[in-house]
Amino acid sequence: MSNFWRVRQGCYTDSVLLPQLILTLVLLVVCSFAPGFLVVRRLRWSGLEKLCGSIALSLVLLWLAAWGIYLLASPAAFFALAAACGVAGIVVAKDAWRLFRGLRVRRALAAYGLLLAWTLVVLAVIRNYSGALWSGDWLEHFQRTLFFLHHFAKDTPIYGGYLLPARPPMMNVLAAFFLGVTQDRFEIFQFVFTFLNLLVFLPCCLAIPVLARVRKVSLLPLVGVFAMNPAVMQNATYTWTKMLTAFFVVLAICLYLSGWRKRDSVRLTAAFVALAAGLLVHYSAGPYCVFFALHYLLVLFRGRPAKWKELGAITIVCGLLLFTWFGWSIAAYGVKPTFTSNTSITPTMQVQGSNLAKIAGNVFDSIVPRISYDPVQVHLFDQPYAPAVVRDNVFLLYQTNLILSMGLIGGPLVVWFVVAAFRGRKGLGGERNFWLMLIGFSLAIGLAVVGERDYFGVAHLTLIPLELLGITLLAARFFSRRLVALLIVAGCAVDFSLGVFFHARMQHLDNTAEHTYFTGLSYGNGQFIIGGAGPDSLNMYAWRNWLGKHHVALNEKWLALGEAYHRGDPAVEAAKVDLRAAIAERLKEDEVNWQGWYRRNGGEFELIGDHFGGGDATSVLLAVAALALLWQMARQAPRVTLAAAVQTKSSRSRHKR
Repeated sequence: MSNFWRVRQGCYTDSVLLPQLILTLVLLVVCSFAPGFLVVRRLRWSGLEKLCGSIALSLVLLWLAAWGIYLLASPAAFFALAAACGVAGIVVAKDAWRLFRGLRVRRALAAYGLLLAWTLVVLAVIRNYSGALWSGDWLEHFQRTLFFLHHFAKDTPIYGGYLLPARPPMMNVLAAFFLGVTQDRFEIFQFVFTFLNLLVFLPCCLAIPVLARVRKVSLLPLVGVFAMNPAVMQNATYTWTKMLTAFFVVLAICLYLSGWRKRDSVRLTAAFVALAAGLLVHYSAGPYCVFFALHYLLVLFRGRPAKWKELGAITIVCGLLLFTWFGWSIAAYGVKPTFTSNTSITPTMQVQGSNLAKIAGNVFDSIVPRISYDPVQVHLFDQPYAPAVVRDNVFLLYQTNLILSMGLIGGPLVVWFVVAAFRGRKGLGGERNFWLMLIGFSLAIGLAVVGERDYFGVAHLTLIPLELLGITLLAARFFSRRLVALLIVAGCAVDFSLGVFFHARMQHLDNTAEHTYFTGLSYGNGQFIIGGAGPDSLNMYAWRNWLGKHHVALNEKWLALGEAYHRGDPAVEAAKVDLRAAIAERLKEDEVNWQGWYRRNGGEFELIGDHFGGGDATSVLLAVAALALLWQMARQAPRVTLAAAVQTKSSRSRHKR
């Protein structure tokens, strides 16, 4: 009877989830566009600028409203906020329709929709997060979201041992709003974070003509490069916040350059507001905020019309926006916790040896893969399940290396394109210097501010905006030559196979009757052991993610198994005492850290991938979609015409003479 009820309950859960996800999608579309478009629609901006600017301003307005609700009202006010966004959508409907009729806007939105659908298929494969030494961030951000949704006590321990001010709250507060209108389910949280993280695709569409002077702008190569890039897919499916930060940073770059060229104060001010918003999402925006402030004051300021008025507007608006978080955090936690508990500074206080040596080591390892000169490090990820050893090493190549994060073939191509662009650009001295300074400053400072010494590179922490601009440049050069296009297609095939599909398949693994990838309770040498390695085990960090997913359910199960094991045997009773104490401490975490969320939700998390079971249907669908996308990209590769071939041959002949 209990199994029958569990099946019925699971069917009910699945039937409720789909309408909730559809409602969440509608809310995300309306609330992430309409409020900002009320203001932006009157500006003399291009269609894509209006689209991206409306999204950015909407997210800022949502942050202000949701943060105000957290401070002054109950979560029930989220429904009023959603209704206000709906009213804004009705008010701007006609203007929005005219905007969406624009060719570039329509194509960008269609491409974003395709990318979102692709990423949801990847999520449908994933049932347990894993990858090298990465664990816990997905849990931490969900707990932070619940913190703001359910008004946890301010001294609630944050997963990972952090204080609340260790990370800025904007994306978590936004997610709390959407969960407050729907339900505090992890699957909905996954969907919200995926939608928001993928928004960076839109300013990358805006950046194509900024990065390359191209005659043909087709977004299919950009969709393909994004969809098959392991770093992009990891940041879109793993619920953390750096890609939404990159959205604000990339948009700020585009608006800043456009405002510079057109001597437009509105665009320049909007660029700095976007940077401030990015800082409220993740502190990795900090180096970019510093760079733009220095560039504006040292390069642009003297020649700006109404410069003092413009500087005053930038300072006041950005200052007030940042004060909403930092002012509250200082009042609630104090100055020191607010500015020294963040995850970029705290490890610096603990690093051994010279800080300069740490910086130099991080820079070198972020550019040169460590296993290329220290192959012994491959064995750091030795584990019983051999495919996971390969996955973990490949995973770090794609995630933490600046060049390879843009693709095994695409990364070197991007470096080549950048070098060629700086050597060949003429008549754009100011912008050329801007890009040189931006790249140099971001590399140096972005890697220097990382507090920890990571022997596999730290490009994944602060350099994601540069990496995304790099793969945007790669896609923009797709039509420059047939060879370039075919290399990009080949690179996408390799990157998808090794870094997306293979990685997703490893995250699809869960225990079956034939294989135990994640071990539970065992007894040996007079004590109970939890998580001892088995013949098919993944590494301990993957096991921690699995345990975090089933935290209460597993601990209660293990306690029951321990109590039933050799009942009455004096030799085992002493071990049972230790087991009871250890599990009681773990179960207490649900009440202290999670305010009972686990118990209210069956003692465990459910991911989107769990609703598709342990079969291979979603993996097959992903593989078929990849083949179709690669085929379409190959078809769009420029053809070598007879005239071009004759011209190339004659030029070679002249060169030989």
